[in-house]
Amino acid sequence: MKRNTFQRAVAGLALVMLLFGAPGFAQPADTGPDSMQVPSQPSALDEVIVTARRRAETAQNVPISLTALTGSQVSAPASVGLTHVSELVPSLQVTATNPRQTNINIRGLGATPGFTTLGLENGVGVYIDQVYYSRSVQSVFDLYDIASVEVLRGPQGTLFGKNTTAGAISITTDEPGFTPEMQAELSVGNYESIQARATGTVPLTDTVAIRLTATDTRRHRGFETIEPSGNRANDLSASSVRGQILFQPNDTFKLRAIGDYSALRQDCCTGAATMVRTTRVDGSPLPNNFYDRVARAGYTPLSINPRSRKLETNTPFSSKINTFGFTGIADLDLGFATLTSVTGWRKFHYTPQTDADLIGLDILPNAGIDEKMRQFSQEIRLASNGRNSIDYVFGIYYYSQRIDDRIFVHYGPDAALWILGPATPGGNSPTIGGQAALDGLFADGTARAKARSYAGFGELTWHVMPALNLSVGLRYTDEKKDGYFQQVQRGPVLAPDEIAFGAQAIRNAFTPNIPRYFASTSEDNLSGRGILSYQVTPDILAYVSYSQGFKSGGLNLNATGAPPVVAPEKMQDIEAGVKTALFGRRLVLNFAAFNERIENYQSQQFDTSVASTVYIANVGTVRSRGLEIDATARPLNTLDLFASGAYVDAIYKTFTNAPCPVEYLGLQQVCDLSGRGLPGVSKYSFSLGGEYRLPLGGERQAYLNMSYSHRSSFNAAYNLALDSVAPAYGVTNVRLGLRRTQGQWDIAFYANNLFDTFYLSTLLPSAFNTGQTTAILGNPRTYGLNFKISL
Repeated sequence: MKRNTFQRAVAGLALVMLLFGAPGFAQPADTGPDSMQVPSQPSALDEVIVTARRRAETAQNVPISLTALTGSQVSAPASVGLTHVSELVPSLQVTATNPRQTNINIRGLGATPGFTTLGLENGVGVYIDQVYYSRSVQSVFDLYDIASVEVLRGPQGTLFGKNTTAGAISITTDEPGFTPEMQAELSVGNYESIQARATGTVPLTDTVAIRLTATDTRRHRGFETIEPSGNRANDLSASSVRGQILFQPNDTFKLRAIGDYSALRQDCCTGAATMVRTTRVDGSPLPNNFYDRVARAGYTPLSINPRSRKLETNTPFSSKINTFGFTGIADLDLGFATLTSVTGWRKFHYTPQTDADLIGLDILPNAGIDEKMRQFSQEIRLASNGRNSIDYVFGIYYYSQRIDDRIFVHYGPDAALWILGPATPGGNSPTIGGQAALDGLFADGTARAKARSYAGFGELTWHVMPALNLSVGLRYTDEKKDGYFQQVQRGPVLAPDEIAFGAQAIRNAFTPNIPRYFASTSEDNLSGRGILSYQVTPDILAYVSYSQGFKSGGLNLNATGAPPVVAPEKMQDIEAGVKTALFGRRLVLNFAAFNERIENYQSQQFDTSVASTVYIANVGTVRSRGLEIDATARPLNTLDLFASGAYVDAIYKTFTNAPCPVEYLGLQQVCDLSGRGLPGVSKYSFSLGGEYRLPLGGERQAYLNMSYSHRSSFNAAYNLALDSVAPAYGVTNVRLGLRRTQGQWDIAFYANNLFDTFYLSTLLPSAFNTGQTTAILGNPRTYGLNFKISL
């Protein structure tokens, strides 16, 4: 959006607020008995209903550490994905190098920041309308028309179809209704952004209702500039549509069918240089470092200043994702229990174009993974109704998945000099054999991974006494994975003299022909959970729990030469918590302390000696322990406040054979990281904020909504490289608006990252051990106007 257009929009908002809100204009404030009155005694906070235990109950009565958010809380204007959710839930951390590489951690566990591999599942399960989404990339969509988001911490396998070791994010969309209604909103903002959203529901008959939701988000001016062309990068084009049909012939049966499609297009995601290391840990020069290489190439790189948001790539880069699927949910009320069937079918296609060398040379003009995935799941549950002496949930679950990857690396005309060095010491020309070998070389890899899982799970809650409850759950899992990988070396035909100069030998070292090899793993596991809870008073619940989690083995299907099969993870979690509702429910205050331990922790790692290639390894044992606090308060009827905080001490208990980071290049290859912090984990994080409402009469209300989230520094590299530390940062979001209290309209100014805080989302070392580190930058300040109507 042009600057003068935005200024006119702001002026228009001010005029609307003046006409509708100021008592001296438009219409006077009501003064009669029907005018809005503010009670002297604040009302109680609303009860939050969750389905964490597969039945509707208040969050304060569930002896599980969880955070429940409403759709309005997570639906941030001009944004998509889970970023805003992580700002409101301190123990949840979401990082991404691109949409496919979206990694989610809870309490520091789930996935190592950096890259995603087809042979490894995330330890945090994402469920949308009860269907497990096996790849985190599928969660990169607009969180609009959402009923609730529940973030559950710790193992959840006794209640959820797919076992997850670190926690679960359960998202529930709004379902069709038999009362016609429609909502729509439009946001316009800086960086030439515009977002349109709409949803509506209408009954077709007395027993059938439909709902249609559509969103479209565009950002035509990206956050970064490519030098010297001046072109912009990190724009956004995201659209989605979701259609639903509800069939409810009576009070005992309900069938809900959901179809959805989303498309995401971005000219992203490449990093900005944050530093270049020229010395090793002992003070000696880092051999063949970045500056040595650019000097012999005759290339002048940009000065290191990530705050300038300038990039120097010279070939196109983009990220494209198409996701679609179907969900069917059937509920049959049997009186004593409800029988539920959940069917899910998902598919996505990710297509990247990546300038992998990150500078203005043609070293790796394109490298990446073109991925196709499809999955099917079927879950059947039986959950008791009401409150009985023993409440229960039982279920069986089937899941299958197939992933097909095209793994490719293109080498360019500058690769030989950059990687292999000059033909003569101090020269600036590559060897004849090196140039012939790498110029146009193409590593063409094909991988396929298939997974199949059967599970039976259940949990009983025995009400020992009116105030004392004991829950016991078990899960049996049988999982199988198999797959294959092969690689074909492609490139220009070599002449006999080029072969004589070693060109073929160099090609074989970089991209060997790898015949198809197969890998498989098969495991079964019995895990469980026990929870003892005591209702100290009607408003105070105390609980302790012990949980086990299991994540099946992984497969390395790539050209790294790493062991093809990785052992499964086994987790133990001990937790104690207190949930309170004080002062007539005007203050809700919850505490939790936890200690989690995972054996055979599966960590993504990557080899940067050649092109960055990801593989999986068991790093030994990790431990995460800490404290969490959540508070919500209503000191006035016109003021709601919240605060959440987490202290997470997550470490490698044993990791004795870690590949050393680049600062040890040539000094030692294996480092002992035992006792050091896990990557991607902020030790301290908190969020706070609230909303103040000012009644204006005539059912009008001005409001100010603000939130602030803070994360302490964290190391983003699996091997804890000295140069991969992301500094601490805090982000403030604000919304100032005017609305009708009955919800018919809402006009607001919004600002995300109000103070334009500069921060790093994640950091990565560059390929070929050059000593350069790059970072994916956090979003700058975005602001605009948001208009909502409801009929």
